[in-house]
Amino acid sequence: MLKYIFFFLSFVATNVLFGQNNKEEKNDIASNVIKEWLIDLNQKGLELKGDSLIVSQEVLKVLDDEAYRKTIYPEIYSWEPAIQFIQKEELKPAFWYFINMYPENEKNKELVIKSVITYDQLFKMDELLINTFYTYSFLDPEIGKINNGVPEIIRPDVLEKKLKVVNEIVSYVQAFRKNQENDNRSQ
Repeated sequence: MLKYIFFFLSFVATNVLFGQNNKEEKNDIASNVIKEWLIDLNQKGLELKGDSLIVSQEVLKVLDDEAYRKTIYPEIYSWEPAIQFIQKEELKPAFWYFINMYPENEKNKELVIKSVITYDQLFKMDELLINTFYTYSFLDPEIGKINNGVPEIIRPDVLEKKLKVVNEIVSYVQAFRKNQENDNRSQ
């Protein structure tokens, strides 16, 4: 009988020990995935550092994958694909849709602002919107074309218009933050 108890205890102890290692390993993997996701969110697609141009994986994906490029730059931006991007936790493309839907009408403006302010509770949305702009704007077919894998800007006026949209949304985010800080101080 003692032999069976010893066997049972050694079996349970082994499972507990290996189970904990497995949980720790899963937590490490999840932590790394989240870190990579946050790095991607906070990375500009194109960034000049010194005399080097840093190109993100997302920009390379847009350049290389025509089907993906068509989902990022549809003829008409709408809420359904934006929501699908959010559900898949692909926030940068969703925010690119927000930027493009914002100027369409007052309802879109209101929904975009409310959405962005909600996300500002989790992320620095002012920075994220700017990073999104620098990730997708230079490859936007409304703004330019891609020649031999290199973006060429042919409509700087459209680029400037989209940048103004980003700046307007960012100003709302910053004003909301300031109001929140003032409300917190007065309490």
